[in-house]
Amino acid sequence: MPPLPAEVLRASVPLLTGFIIHWCLFSTLSVQTYIYYDGAAPDRLLTKCLVYGVYVMEFIQTVFVTYDAFVIFAFGFGDVKSLTAVHFHWLTIPIMSAFVSCISQLFYAYRIYLLSERRRTAPSVIAFVSLLSAGAAISTGVLAHAIGDAARLSTLGPSLSIGLWCGGAALCDILIAIFMTHYLAKHSTGFRHTQRLISKLIRITVETGSLTAVAALLDLVLFFMFPFQEVYMSVALWLPKLYANAMIMVINARFRVVYANGDDHIHIVTTRSGVRFRGMTSSPETVIDTRFLQQHSPVETDGTATKDRSLYSSDTMEMKKGDPEAGNVT
Repeated sequence: MPPLPAEVLRASVPLLTGFIIHWCLFSTLSVQTYIYYDGAAPDRLLTKCLVYGVYVMEFIQTVFVTYDAFVIFAFGFGDVKSLTAVHFHWLTIPIMSAFVSCISQLFYAYRIYLLSERRRTAPSVIAFVSLLSAGAAISTGVLAHAIGDAARLSTLGPSLSIGLWCGGAALCDILIAIFMTHYLAKHSTGFRHTQRLISKLIRITVETGSLTAVAALLDLVLFFMFPFQEVYMSVALWLPKLYANAMIMVINARFRVVYANGDDHIHIVTTRSGVRFRGMTSSPETVIDTRFLQQHSPVETDGTATKDRSLYSSDTMEMKKGDPEAGNVT
């Protein structure tokens, strides 16, 4: 078999790299979604719809991406035109990425709105930048579909749209990391274990926000450094999966396993009405008033149990003093 032309190798390596990372991140997203399903019994319907809706959207994207992979590397093997054709990339990369990233960023904006005691300046700035970036991404998808060749997207119109899309997404992620860190750090409770959980949320927020911002900037840099090539596809193909994983990871950070003995696991989930202990093989669910845990001694357990008395999630930080839902014990 004669060796493949250099242009075929140059075009196929970024695509293959992007496809592989895309499938790996979808596997991670599936695990994250299952973790949420396993511990989300007391969660609000809106949050459940958000998580499961994003997962369904990402599943549909993976179906289209896998179809494109077969078209490029199986049906059109060795064909340069098949490598550079847009296929369903115009839909799966900019448009679906716009929806997922915008949903994720607006979710963070809402959290910041609650953490900041309903101040609107920071959430409004984040929402504006996010919607601007999403609009540019949709415009990129429309232009890519009209052009039909991914290697020709370096012309002026698509370049401006891609620059605004990726640059806006990176800026939004940086703003989210800054504002979330600022407002979480202001919630000092005086309880050691609560402070540990707040520090954990700050760390996860900074890490995920920095990771998505770096990925968006890397995609933008590759696009302008290698014009009329598809090197940027090595990042663009999995960027939406990164946003989805980051969002669900932050949501899952509210759940914490504090006791493990054989097959028994107790999950502590903090909700508006208190702290819910959910046993997988032991007793039914019990809700304990959060303020009771604040005012009394640590929970004593035996075996390999952890001593803890005050666990908070992002939901408890939404709760204002005097909230009629606080303190309900079921």
